[in-house]
Amino acid sequence: MDFRLLDTGLLSAAENMALDEVLTRRTGQGSSPPTLRFLRFKPDAALLGYHQEAARELRLDYCAAEGIEVNRRLTGGGALLFQSSALGWELIAPLGSGPFRGGFEAALTRICQAAARGLARLGLEARFRPRNDIEVDGRKVSGTGGMVLEGGALFQGTVLVRNQIGRFLRALRVPVEKLKKREIDSLMQRMAFLEDLLGRELDLAELKEAFVREFSESLGMTLVPGQLSPEEQGELAQRLPYFRSEEWLQLKRAPSGRPDWLRSVSHCEGGYLSAHLWLDRRGTRVQKALITGDFFSQPQRLVMDLEAALMGCRAEPAEVGRKVREFLDQAGGGLSGISSAEVERAVAMATERRGLAASFSPQEAAELFLAGMAPAQVGSLPASWLLLPYCAKPVGCEWRERPGCGLCGGCDLHGLHELARELGLTPVTIQSFEHLMAVLQRVARSGRPYLGSCCEAFYCKHQREMESSGAGGVLVNLDSTTCYDLGKGMEAYAGRFDHQTSLNLALVEKAARLMAQGSARAVAVNHA
Repeated sequence: MDFRLLDTGLLSAAENMALDEVLTRRTGQGSSPPTLRFLRFKPDAALLGYHQEAARELRLDYCAAEGIEVNRRLTGGGALLFQSSALGWELIAPLGSGPFRGGFEAALTRICQAAARGLARLGLEARFRPRNDIEVDGRKVSGTGGMVLEGGALFQGTVLVRNQIGRFLRALRVPVEKLKKREIDSLMQRMAFLEDLLGRELDLAELKEAFVREFSESLGMTLVPGQLSPEEQGELAQRLPYFRSEEWLQLKRAPSGRPDWLRSVSHCEGGYLSAHLWLDRRGTRVQKALITGDFFSQPQRLVMDLEAALMGCRAEPAEVGRKVREFLDQAGGGLSGISSAEVERAVAMATERRGLAASFSPQEAAELFLAGMAPAQVGSLPASWLLLPYCAKPVGCEWRERPGCGLCGGCDLHGLHELARELGLTPVTIQSFEHLMAVLQRVARSGRPYLGSCCEAFYCKHQREMESSGAGGVLVNLDSTTCYDLGKGMEAYAGRFDHQTSLNLALVEKAARLMAQGSARAVAVNHA
């Protein structure tokens, strides 16, 4: 099968993303030829996956200060930093033709295996690891992805060439859970760069030649050098303003000024999935839905169409679950690695949080996370534990690195220890993630829930592990800059975070008194 060989050189992120759309659509329509494109970025670009929210995935202040362009890919998956030294490759053709035969997943696997063999031509033992990584000795050297648009399919990869790991760490909010799945401590252990692996500088012409030879031989492609046509250049110019716009960058964004309290976070094999719902003025029907995450979906618009289908739906778990199920049954697609049942459950869980409205305002409920506990149970089940983060202690405090509190009155913990004593709760200062898990095992054995405090990032990354402990609890969001905002998630994980955070004292006290009242009611019922 004939493919045009196209090298577009250094372009801005907006130009590269617009060109992806133009070439994929035109190829699906038959007005552009199947194409192998090599691409690069200047300036460096932080790219969101198609379904991700910018503020949750990137450190936008750092990107702005460092001149890193922020944009959004047409493909799913997680955020990445595309350095000027990196090389991107893309295969674009009608889905079902040539190497794209056999459906999306089969084509993705076939092409990514060929890309791994291309890197092996440099003398590396590169292998494709589903869902979307190419690795050398277990370290990621290339991320891959794909999408289908109007009959055209695009499969792409990014090859890390020169090591600038510091920029990655500062530009991206790296999910600690992704690192933990591979039993490593940092992004530096997870990522690999070609020049480090080869022990020499790499001429990009050598890398391109390796891909050209491998794609030609293993995918049966005849590559013919070419350029963008005048028609493609014209469409690129027309679409470029949109890909430079805030509308495109903020494609996935929560409504401003409205508390995000009906939400759920699910971790699945195919990625994480967050469901967010906002209700009408009567509080009974879905007015807006937002589903985000690092997943891949087919077709590309499936998630946006699902969000639209949920509008006007009664905000009841059974009703929204039925709507999601019916939509996905009829859509002819889905989320790669995430079952329809998991999507249905995620959206239904968001509506279950309406149970918090009996005791908390929407603004307060937006700051509460639940782990292993249903909203209706908050304030009704007996509670006897108050878990407090060590990072709320002053950095110079002699109790900073050991459990307990000196009760000197120099931080928020003093007042919370007094509150715990008044309400009959057992206060425990959590010193590290391992300490937390050990304490949660004690909580689970006691059969009583806990009240704690953590940042949203920590909850999102460790929700599944906290729930697997068997303990149920309510967590109040930290009311300040967190270790994840400062790029120090792994230090905090180990108990070495060197900043002080502030607690939302008013909400912690309100939740504590509510849960203590639940204890009192439960004791009264037991005595009766």
